[in-house]
Amino acid sequence: MAKTIPLQVSQRSSVGRTALKALRRSGQVPGVLYGKTKENPVRARAISIDAKKLAGLLHSSTSENVLVDVELNDDKGTKVDSHLALLVDVQHHPLKDYIIHIDLHEIVQDEILHAEVPVASEGEPLGVKTGGGLLETMLRTIRVACLPRDLPDLITVDVSHLEIGHSVHVSELKLPAGVTASNPPELPVFSVFAPKEEVVEAPTAEVTQPEVLKEKKTDEAAPAADAKGGKDAKAAAPKAEAKK
Repeated sequence: MAKTIPLQVSQRSSVGRTALKALRRSGQVPGVLYGKTKENPVRARAISIDAKKLAGLLHSSTSENVLVDVELNDDKGTKVDSHLALLVDVQHHPLKDYIIHIDLHEIVQDEILHAEVPVASEGEPLGVKTGGGLLETMLRTIRVACLPRDLPDLITVDVSHLEIGHSVHVSELKLPAGVTASNPPELPVFSVFAPKEEVVEAPTAEVTQPEVLKEKKTDEAAPAADAKGGKDAKAAAPKAEAKK
């Protein structure tokens, strides 16, 4: 069940970029408290929270759904009223590790609340222990409907009985009293799969191309040499003609 944490906030009238920068330099985090009344279905009030107290609250919380009992004070520190609210958005500086803004949504204690609750496995599946299977998380959160005070921090699922090829479905979850799941009942939450077989490819034999020997072509245009004299016979012919 979600733990309700007390949180003091102050109303603020300063708005605008310059005012917000000054507020953060003073050790405060700006935020907005959203709520509703019969006269005004949607209202938003600008608030500020001590940065160190807010960081401590978030650090001690084990759930993504943080329920807070908000004590709203005026700028003089006098209590104005109180609200039950859900911390729905925390914005951090993109480069530096500090909170720059938060959103609180006021909720009514006797109205059904819809929220995402994380799930966690418990135990080692039989298919993993004896068959070498792999446990896979198919859903990391479950959407639930319940009264605010019944909102669980975490849904723990026993997976020790799962064999290879088996799953735990949404319809099989053991939820706390007053809590119902909104996800389709047939969706698997955890499944055990057979181990993947490693395919070893056989080495490919290198194909060697046969060496081709090319015969050197002879010059067909060259005149054949004299069978007896060879080159000397060719050289002697012009000399003999010159003596005539």
